Amino acid sequence: MSPILRRLIAPTLMLSLAVASCGDSQGTALRSAFLKELAGDVALPAYRDFDTRTEALAGALAALEATPTETTLTQARSAWREARAAWLRQEAFRFGPAEEQHTSAAVNQVPSTTGIDSLLAGDVELTETFVAEQGANRKGLLAIEYLLFDAAATEEGSAGARRRAYLKALGALLHKDATAVSTVWEPEQGNYVAQLSNAGNEGSPYTTQKEAVDTVVNRLIASVEVAEQKLSKPLGFETGGTVRPELEEARRSDNSLADLGNAVLGMERVWLGANGNGGLSKVVAASNKQVDATVRGDLAAVRSALEAIPPPLRTALTNDRESVESARAALSTLRTTLASEVVSNLGVTLKFNDNDGD
Repeated sequence: MSPILRRLIAPTLMLSLAVASCGDSQGTALRSAFLKELAGDVALPAYRDFDTRTEALAGALAALEATPTETTLTQARSAWREARAAWLRQEAFRFGPAEEQHTSAAVNQVPSTTGIDSLLAGDVELTETFVAEQGANRKGLLAIEYLLFDAAATEEGSAGARRRAYLKALGALLHKDATAVSTVWEPEQGNYVAQLSNAGNEGSPYTTQKEAVDTVVNRLIASVEVAEQKLSKPLGFETGGTVRPELEEARRSDNSLADLGNAVLGMERVWLGANGNGGLSKVVAASNKQVDATVRGDLAAVRSALEAIPPPLRTALTNDRESVESARAALSTLRTTLASEVVSNLGVTLKFNDNDGD
């Protein structure tokens, strides 16, 4: 959590306690409708989509392993970008089952390139079982990116074959991780949809409705902070101002700006709902339309600033640094609004977070 956010906790905590003590039936009904919409219309489709996209990616990587051509390579890279988009779109509401299963660590760990290279250089068969036993920094979407967006992906000989066998195993494991989380949300299986929708009632892990709303808002704020850091780090904000291109997360695929756009889409769905006329916006606007309007404006400013960055991010960091700094500033403004005005309005208790491993 950033120093700015830490300083906001004390005053907002006091105000949140005061607001929470007021309570009203309208607010309870609005929060109930919001949680039901978030669970059934936003989160469930997003987790299903990630499951589907990772299945397609696993299939594409298997096809690449069987027939390594430019065509199958292009198809695998396209499938990776689709799976990546689905992953980022759930960033703003990645809590509950994903936290319990440590999905972020499994799916989005910064890869150990030396560790991956040592596996490629060895002679142990890179089966799904063997790869499953490796550390998280040798698996997941970013490990796949490291192996897939490299000229050696279609290399002939045993080295190329080992790389593609590794990719095939990684795809299968990623799909299993996605299915494991999606299954818990499914109404006919783990039914986390009902557990979130019925917060405060028997059968829900949330003993109160406030606890569930707190979780949602804290996760939303954390997702904004993560997005902000994805620009702060390569800009060098945390290391003296010198550009650090090696800290750009998805630099090997030049997918970083698409990542941020999809993360913002997830934030918009939490705030505006699945169809743009619900979400937290509706809850907040019932008591303070100005706060809702401010968040809407902040979200629009973030999207506009991101779209103004000339792709790819790795060149914009040096050739158009001002545009990248503007997007970072827009995210910072959004985070501050959420952590102060929204937290106060909803009576949310801010919590520390570890950015979920990002």
